[in-house]
Amino acid sequence: MNFLKTKIITGILLLAVVLSLFFISNNKKYDRLVLFFKNSISKEVETEIRYIPKQSIKSFEEEFCEELMLGPVNHQNYSFLNKGAFLNSCFTKNGVLYMDFPESFLTVINENFTNDEISVLLEKNIFTNCKDIKSAFISVNGRKIYEFFKK
Repeated sequence: MNFLKTKIITGILLLAVVLSLFFISNNKKYDRLVLFFKNSISKEVETEIRYIPKQSIKSFEEEFCEELMLGPVNHQNYSFLNKGAFLNSCFTKNGVLYMDFPESFLTVINENFTNDEISVLLEKNIFTNCKDIKSAFISVNGRKIYEFFKK
């Protein structure tokens, strides 16, 4: 009889441990971002992994855009966006990401980038991190400069 009680108690404890691990693993406190930047030495595109705390105030896309605007953490990588700039607006509607930059976005572009390289890096960053986005509309003061579609 003691053997049966021991099995029941062990089974209940094991079930409690499994359930608690399940709930802990599903309670993510951070969102993971993979950002792409061009290395100044090798001229290759490199990745940076970042974890940002989840917030209920801003959407994930807004958090992603703000993190991208901060630029690379690695000092050997170029920032292809103006670090001092800010977004006029960033929002999603019907699977389309809208990002509007100020006029300074065009004037302070790093001389190490061509227009095509900036376009490729923006597109890669957006569609790697924002899975629900079907297309992206990038503008400066309301004038379209890039439009991307998920391939």
